[in-house]
Amino acid sequence: MDINLIQTLACISKTIDMINPKLNMHHVRTAFIAWHLAKEASFSPASCRQTLLAALLHDIGGLNEQSRLAPLSYYDNDHNNHALIGGLLLAHIPLFKPLSDFVRYHHTCWDYGTGSVIDGEQVPEESHIIYLADRIDVLLAQYRHQDLFALRDMLTKKIQEGVNVLYKPEFIQAFTKIAARDGFWSVIQSSNYLDYIREIPRIHNNTISLHNFRDIMNLLAFIIDQFSADDDCHSLAVGRLAGYLAKESGITPTQCLKTEIAGFLHNIGSLDRSSPHSPRHIWEILQPIEGMSDIAEWCMLQSSSKEERASGPAEQEILYVSHRTALALEKKLSTHGLIADLKLAVRQNEISPAIFHLTNDHAAMLMQIYQVTTRERRALVQHIDKLNHALNREKHE
Repeated sequence: MDINLIQTLACISKTIDMINPKLNMHHVRTAFIAWHLAKEASFSPASCRQTLLAALLHDIGGLNEQSRLAPLSYYDNDHNNHALIGGLLLAHIPLFKPLSDFVRYHHTCWDYGTGSVIDGEQVPEESHIIYLADRIDVLLAQYRHQDLFALRDMLTKKIQEGVNVLYKPEFIQAFTKIAARDGFWSVIQSSNYLDYIREIPRIHNNTISLHNFRDIMNLLAFIIDQFSADDDCHSLAVGRLAGYLAKESGITPTQCLKTEIAGFLHNIGSLDRSSPHSPRHIWEILQPIEGMSDIAEWCMLQSSSKEERASGPAEQEILYVSHRTALALEKKLSTHGLIADLKLAVRQNEISPAIFHLTNDHAAMLMQIYQVTTRERRALVQHIDKLNHALNREKHE
């Protein structure tokens, strides 16, 4: 199965921007602007590609609504915790490790060249491009409901005023050339997500495997858990439990991976703050991703009646019992307590005897998977908390 990387990241970025209406399509617009800036600044095709990918993920480290909304003021500063955290999160995914520094430094002002190096580390050119693209979108968003064509000269001048202080001169020159084109303003005025996607041309190495996709969904699970009312490792635990049970049930390796991914995403409604208990709209956003229709069906069945679930595929029942198992273990139930809870589910016709026996036979391993998962996830959360504490202390010194 080959999955389109740009389409995947664009769908994910649009999904996490649903946290607040003010963020609507911010990642996709920033990526559109960054792509054109990098191309106009004569970046190599490989650098243009990496700039585009990093821009689609640049605010991934905003783990609460406040940290996502804080950078929406045009006059920003480089003390943004979410940039450092985003770089850290991307560094944990092999596919995205090359992008981690681009995101880490994407709130670094040029400051007459001193912003080229931070604490002895070279700041990537891509970071400065993403910073400019990000600020352009933040500024334009303030006038989103007005005629940007009529305001283009004023807006262009406003951005040009940041030369040297905020932005590298060469990149302002690139923006000036882009801003002179009617086509740029025609797209940037649009509120149609597809207009931006269509404007981003095909790039090399734009397909990923299902294993790569699983790694990306692991990251999305982390974001989901920061915004949900459940345990901070709930989605990761459900995914890993589901993947293990799927394997032990004998279904195909591809379906095992998809079942694990469904576990990561089953609580995705938490990201839609307007209707967290009705995630159908989010699944529609993710629908263009290959293989997502099955995953969406299994996840949406979780809130259906017992009768509807009973007629569903094996994967959705594995997902349901994995979710129930995670909830039981979050209550600190012992293996004996878990089995008693699942026996009750059989009596209530919530799960079938077959899935009970599968879970019962592997209860000790499920407990071990859960314990390893929680230790791993909480170590990351604690690391992020320490970073936040250190950065906040720096700001007040």
